[in-house]
Amino acid sequence: MHQRFVVKRLQSQEEAQEVFCCMSEVPIPWPEAVKLCRVWASQNLGKHLEGYHLQDADGTAVGQLYYAPSERALVPYEVEPGVAVVYCEWIQRHYQKQGLGRMLYSAFEAEMQQQGFKGILVEGTNREEQMHYRHYLARGFRVLHEAADRTLLYRPLHQSEIQFRPLKNRIQPRQGVPVEILILNGYLCPFETSSQVLLLEVAQEFGDRVVVRQEPLTAETLRRYGVVDGIFINGRQKLTGGATEQAIRQTILEEL
Repeated sequence: MHQRFVVKRLQSQEEAQEVFCCMSEVPIPWPEAVKLCRVWASQNLGKHLEGYHLQDADGTAVGQLYYAPSERALVPYEVEPGVAVVYCEWIQRHYQKQGLGRMLYSAFEAEMQQQGFKGILVEGTNREEQMHYRHYLARGFRVLHEAADRTLLYRPLHQSEIQFRPLKNRIQPRQGVPVEILILNGYLCPFETSSQVLLLEVAQEFGDRVVVRQEPLTAETLRRYGVVDGIFINGRQKLTGGATEQAIRQTILEEL
């Protein structure tokens, strides 16, 4: 069966416009968010984004693995140079449990080995459906750091140990009106971006009682705020990806 599939490295802006096949399994629920993320990917391919797609016989992407070298990775850690930092890995549900995820990852690891990377770093979660850290333990990764629902793991290739440091969240909580909302637009995940897009619409209902500021994710904003992306309402991160219009409205009302 694996002969029907091929792992292909992303090499052009046109290919970057097809990223996030995780969103194309069903009718795309957040088309505007996906569009924004694909534009960002095409603009940053080869800079803050590298990747591989698992393609079927028709050339359609059914799996994805996105990463960046640590020197250019937009992650909430300081990491020494020469480490491959994984952002996202996914196989469409229809193709899971068939060894295709292993095929995609193995191709990636082999090339990182060949290119002389010290090792591979990934931030896993405790959610079964989203890069659960146990999947990486089974591949020979080991835990370096744990915080809240995130686990940082490392797989040595040419160097057994690396230096890293978690960034400190520098966004200060506050109270009062107008409610201040900071949106850090990461564009590395349409799921997270969907809530940011919807929030802009809902916030308009509150007039001058709510002030919204947007910041695009860059190396400079990462150093300034110490976080990659998210919605911060009066300095507190209260909304995650896939939030409904009702949930967003209720969160703002609670601050008011």
